[in-house]
Amino acid sequence: MAGGGLQKAAGALAAADGVAHIAFFAMFAWRTVVGSGFRVIQALWAFLALLGMGASAVGWALMRGNARGKLHRLGSSAVATSTALAAFLLMVASSSDS
Repeated sequence: MAGGGLQKAAGALAAADGVAHIAFFAMFAWRTVVGSGFRVIQALWAFLALLGMGASAVGWALMRGNARGKLHRLGSSAVATSTALAAFLLMVASSSDS
């Protein structure tokens, strides 16, 4: 199986992305409910966390189901996009008050 190590690493990254996005969603959703900061902005960050979690799951499924080809490349791009979104949400979460 060509790229087995890379596929395992990408699968681990997708799993870590999923956990990070769940944590970000919970935090921003809580801030939306409690009313910490601007609720609309907090809801937008929560939506982006859900979007990132979906991109990570779809990317992992595409990579897992198609060992080679365009779908595998699309899955890798989805996981990479999800990782970038998680980094952005981490920056937003760390710069927010409370």
